[in-house]
Parts: sequence; structure tokens; C-alpha cells
Amino acid sequence: MKLNRTGKLNRTRIAVALIVMAASVAAMPAHAQKKKSKVNIESDQMELFESKNQAIFRGNVRARQNNVKLNSTNLIATFVKTKSGGTDVTWLETKGGGVKIVTSSQTITGDRMKMNVKANTAVVTGKVTVIQGTSVVKGEKLNVNLNTNESKFTGGQGKRVIFSFDPDKSN
Repeated sequence: MKLNRTGKLNRTRIAVALIVMAASVAAMPAHAQKKKSKVNIESDQMELFESKNQAIFRGNVRARQNNVKLNSTNLIATFVKTKSGGTDVTWLETKGGGVKIVTSSQTITGDRMKMNVKANTAVVTGKVTVIQGTSVVKGEKLNVNLNTNESKFTGGQGKRVIFSFDPDKSN
């Protein structure tokens, strides 16, 4: 994400970071996040808080790049200023009511999502469900590392991870 000399937000950079987040949670191959294709984001409001190094999309956030879609109530992008005068997104976080990420092969839902952009890791928490084909996994927390393409589901506080698969309905 970059701010121009007048302090206005370069929305394309935030949008790209948002889609990187969506790709990470969906555990897409690492090369997918390097694609630079058209990004569309819609929200009721967008605010920039330079003193906090944050940009906030509020209300009915919908983002799309290629076949990856992300819906949330609010999205917070935290950034740091670079030596060259621009900014780099460091964290992305959804707040205030659910997140839904849809790719061509998966649907992921949860209460919250937070991504460490530099580390290329994401955590989805709260009633997490991942649906892929006839497979459904439910738990309280999903950790994804896009660099290693590894995911870990946990149940949390007496709850267990539930995996469901119907072989009669698979291809």
C-alpha cells in the first residue's frame, strides 16, 4: 500500500494485500499471490488513519480478484512507512462480524481473521468451517502458513475438530 504525496491512499495496493490475505487463508500455491490482476473492493466507507498507520474498510466489505472473493463486515489494514516514502502492509484483520473467503475449490468462514502479511501466515478463529467438495472441517481456530502450504485446525476449550467426508458423493 502506498500513500501519494498528498497523503491519499493508493487503493490498489490495499486491495492487492487484501487478496493476498484471501489467497493465504485458502491455502493457494505461493505463486498465486504474485499475480497482479484486477482487484475490486466495495465497502460502505474507507478511512485512513495515518497517525495509527491504518486504513479501515467499514461496512459490507466485498473484495474480489480472479476467482477469490472475501466478504467481511470490516477490514483493517495496518502498515509501516518505508524509507522511500511509501508504505508496506504488515497486518490485515477482519473485525465486527464474520469473514467468508470463497475460491474455486473452497469456502472458508469464521468469526475473525488476522494475517501477518510479511510472515505470510493467517489465523481464522471462531466457528471456523472449511468446505472443499464433500469434505467439511470445523473447529475454533485455523492457522495457515502459505510459505509451507501447511494448515492446522484446533478445537479449543473442550471442543474438538470435526471432519466430515461423504465418499459416495465424491468424484
